[in-house]
Amino acid sequence: MSSCILSPTAVLSQPLTLPCGLVLSNRLVKCPMQETLAEAPFFDPPLKKFRNLYSQWAAAQYGLLITGQVQIDIRFLSIAGDVVCHPDSFSSPHFEKWKEWATIAQAQGTPCIVQLAHPGRMSPAGAGNRPSDMPALCPSSVPVNLGDKWLEKLAIQSILGTPKEMTLTEIDQSVEDWKRGARVAKAAGFKGIQLHGAHGFLLSQFLSPYTNRRTDEYGRSPQGRMKLLTRLVTEIREECPAPFCLSVKLNSGDYMDEGGLSTDEALEQVRWLTTCGMVDFVEISGGNAEQRTSGLHNSFSQQSIQVAPQLKESTRIREAYFTEFAERVAQISETKCPIQLSGGFRSRTGMADAIASGACDLIGLGRTAILEPDIPKRLLLNPQLDDDEALARPHIVRGQWFSNMVPVKVIGSGLPIQFFYFNMRRLGAGLQSDPDKSIPGIVFSAVLETLKCGVAVALQRVVETLGWTPKVQKIE
Repeated sequence: MSSCILSPTAVLSQPLTLPCGLVLSNRLVKCPMQETLAEAPFFDPPLKKFRNLYSQWAAAQYGLLITGQVQIDIRFLSIAGDVVCHPDSFSSPHFEKWKEWATIAQAQGTPCIVQLAHPGRMSPAGAGNRPSDMPALCPSSVPVNLGDKWLEKLAIQSILGTPKEMTLTEIDQSVEDWKRGARVAKAAGFKGIQLHGAHGFLLSQFLSPYTNRRTDEYGRSPQGRMKLLTRLVTEIREECPAPFCLSVKLNSGDYMDEGGLSTDEALEQVRWLTTCGMVDFVEISGGNAEQRTSGLHNSFSQQSIQVAPQLKESTRIREAYFTEFAERVAQISETKCPIQLSGGFRSRTGMADAIASGACDLIGLGRTAILEPDIPKRLLLNPQLDDDEALARPHIVRGQWFSNMVPVKVIGSGLPIQFFYFNMRRLGAGLQSDPDKSIPGIVFSAVLETLKCGVAVALQRVVETLGWTPKVQKIE
């Protein structure tokens, strides 16, 4: 399709029918972002907070919503607050919460699918219901390496430790956990699922030669490293046929200095997914915790564009971080499923250019969906706004000098993403995002909240010690 035929607004407004038959009203997708809102001990969908959060996205006129990460094993969370699909999720009262979540998310007619994930070696101590001496899991026992300084090594060992190489039994169990997640999502009323195979999580660890050094059928070769993913796609599709949507999020590469997943091997992984006939769309992203060069992971202090670029027939905009890889995918000659490109989009013209050029079929919005939840309806799909006005606010996080002062990289480098978790929690509380909040301000707020909670707990214990309990009025 030529960009001179349709306006950028018209390009983004085009409906798309996925191979499973699911119809998306337009090309904008709310990307999965960790919501950090669920609570122990079951980490069920937190309905009160999700009612505030998902009702905004539901009314924003996205073509598709993808939930935040849902972990498939309650022992291994990526961060405190992940929703979990646990063995009791099908029973009451847990399943009722899943059904209500699906209803809230799809109340305005926008379909919603659930992202299913397992953090693998990226599960920190204390995040999940597991004994303190139980290590995280990984295809091979390869610890995270974020630096050579002794303080960084000590911090990583304390937080993540050395992961355990998974046995074949543990791999089989993880497959069953993913399949349970798909069954719960389908029964609850969601339109499909997405397998999280990017950003250094467990599936991504199996796909990368850096973390997968196995010598059995789940390693050894590019085909062996794909075995878990191909098994999941095949078995989930057998249990959940169309019109249930099956998507996969995949890295375009690890972007490490050496030893990681190359873009060439990633391209072959995408080739299989897009041509196997079982996957409805593939989302392309990239990078992991140890990467050095991925634009997505180094973008907290960079303003990608100052003004909306002009759409020209002779010049490509290439606004997204992984556009060049997506263009390589577009050259695959076989019949392919749609491609979603995520990361770096801010302008209507840049998004329309990516679709009109054939680089992708869907546009993923993650951080933008937190800072401006209503951006499709208010700005990107609004024909009353000119193209030069249709520009999302930058994702710059203020106060990064504070992060740079922290001597331990694993802590300092993780502070900018807290800005988005902070604003996700604000949305869940029924408040608006605060795009001007700085890292020092977020840290101060967290400390203040901890002190408040500590005082409240202390007062409660004093009251309990004195033996006083409030009188409860019986209701007949």
